[in-house]
Amino acid sequence: MNEVKKEKILYRVKGNKFLFAVKNIWNTIWYAIGITLSIGLGTLLTAGLSGFFSGEKMNTIILNIGLFLIPLLIALRIIHVIFLRKNQFYIISDRGVTSEGGFLTRFEQTLRMNEIQSVSYTQTQIQQILGCGNIVVSSAATYRAGMVLTNIDHVKEVYHIINQNR
Repeated sequence: MNEVKKEKILYRVKGNKFLFAVKNIWNTIWYAIGITLSIGLGTLLTAGLSGFFSGEKMNTIILNIGLFLIPLLIALRIIHVIFLRKNQFYIISDRGVTSEGGFLTRFEQTLRMNEIQSVSYTQTQIQQILGCGNIVVSSAATYRAGMVLTNIDHVKEVYHIINQNR
């Protein structure tokens, strides 16, 4: 009989919620500023030019469409960030280290335990305060030879689990 050994999951972890939120709020603020400037100025220019050529002061239809697009695009960005957080996680099993995630484009990357050459972790000052860090797992493969597990809670514990099982 062909006996199939089930994979034993040793750890399933996500990045630190606080750092994820802070990073994405910061990025969303700059995204909103960029969208507001680009669409806002573009809308004003287009509405003004179309109004000028039609003999009016400003084309309000184009202006309203542009002003509607700004909050719509910002809301879509926030929804995208929420789904990214929901779908991104790391699995450490007896067979390997896997990173899964994505929203519009899904991805999965696995490094088998027997292929792992080295494991290391780093912690910035903020990560040390929050008890998280980044784990770098590398292999001798020529394609996708490494993986970085970003802002992992209990970084030392996860690091030791990967190191003991490789």
